[in-house]
Amino acid sequence: MKQVINTAPTEIEALQQEINRLENIIDYYKQQEKTAWRSWTTLRQIADYAPALIYILQGNYFVYVNSTFENITGYSVVECLNTEFWNFIHPDYREMTRNRNMARLRGEYIPPYETRILTKSGTSYWGYLSSDLIYLDGQPAAIGIIQDISERKKAEEALLASEAKFAKTFAASPNIMIISTFDGLYLDVNECFTLITSYSRSEVIGKTADELNLWVDPDDRKLMQKLVLINGSVRNLEIKIRTKFGKERIALLSSEIIELDGQHCIINIMNDITEHKRMSNQIARLDQLNMVGEIAASLGHEMRNPMTSVRGFLQMFMTEELLTPYHEYFDLMIEELDRANQIISEFLSLAKNKTITLEESNLKLIIEALSPLIAVDAIKQDKRLVLDLKEIPDLPLDKKEIRQLILNLVLNGLEAMPAGKTVTIKTYTKGNSVFLEVSDQGSGIKREIMDKIDTPFFTTKENGTGLGLPVCHSIAMRHNATIDVKSSSEGTSFVVCFKVK
Repeated sequence: MKQVINTAPTEIEALQQEINRLENIIDYYKQQEKTAWRSWTTLRQIADYAPALIYILQGNYFVYVNSTFENITGYSVVECLNTEFWNFIHPDYREMTRNRNMARLRGEYIPPYETRILTKSGTSYWGYLSSDLIYLDGQPAAIGIIQDISERKKAEEALLASEAKFAKTFAASPNIMIISTFDGLYLDVNECFTLITSYSRSEVIGKTADELNLWVDPDDRKLMQKLVLINGSVRNLEIKIRTKFGKERIALLSSEIIELDGQHCIINIMNDITEHKRMSNQIARLDQLNMVGEIAASLGHEMRNPMTSVRGFLQMFMTEELLTPYHEYFDLMIEELDRANQIISEFLSLAKNKTITLEESNLKLIIEALSPLIAVDAIKQDKRLVLDLKEIPDLPLDKKEIRQLILNLVLNGLEAMPAGKTVTIKTYTKGNSVFLEVSDQGSGIKREIMDKIDTPFFTTKENGTGLGLPVCHSIAMRHNATIDVKSSSEGTSFVVCFKVK
């Protein structure tokens, strides 16, 4: 009996202790529940104020969306929770988004991606979606965040549109356009570049300016680079470029620094002014010829009259026996007067308003008639004359002037060559034009004097008058023709172009 009474209080105490322990556990979990609720409330408040769309998706339906989700999509919370997730995705992106969401729920890692979100009003905007796997009531769910990237996408689309316009403008520009690095490595060229230089894009891209030998004067490229670095740009710098086949072109260069794929590059725009310069030089030359011609017309006849009188008296003196010892001097004086008279005749040929008689004639027949005379002169100098005369139509020509033109060009060619070389005369048609071409095998015309050869009284010959080529240009001008010069170390060609009406 005593033993029972002694043990009962001990069991009661143990039971009381267990009850206290359980109450403490309950209090702990209540406290944890309150803390969790406060945390959840805090997190929810944070989520509601977040600028991004935040949601929890389980199955095909949302179990939570934040206030931003409601505001942007235009759906209420109730509508969001009772509407399938796919209805919020643009049809073009629906299948992709569904597949990625299913993969996420299977535990696969899905990196953030771009998608398009539909609103209740039917509009859409771009979103950057990232999500992660969680569990709710033991079932997998996806918690996701969608950031609004509509403005960024608009900027990207505007940039793409701008780049497309630039690419179209770049490709279709009537001027040469080149994009290169500061070291001269070509990154891109447009169609005009390929047309003028004869290089293909594949031959240029990845090569340097030095490898292509494009710049006639490398110092021009160095000057361009220096000016771009100092001023940021270059405007209308006159340069010379070399084509694939060695022809030189004159261009006005403008350059600007641009950024391409994060790299600072130079865009060069070249306006080919070769023909403009040629026409300007031709006009300037014609102006000079006209001025000299006007002087010739005013003074030529006045100079000839006293010279004719002097020559006549010299011839009369040569009939006098007493003056026989002086005949050698008289011959020399008459020879010099005849030479002066010849110069005056050439001088008068420069006159713009010189009267000519045009009649339908064939240039080929005129050359054939002159060829025996020219061939004899060539043989005397141990040189050859070759004729390559194609059939050509008749032209309105002044035969006397055309003969002078041919003789001047051929004699220049013979004088420019050493013994054993050949002068070739060609005639041919191309389009609506007839061409006369006189080519020699001399050493060519030096670059520094090329622009001066048509200047009246400019000559490199010891006994030359400097009127031969100016006279040729005057004759061509009176026949509405042009003369082009091609020269290299292998010889020179003068090409006269007559328009066929």
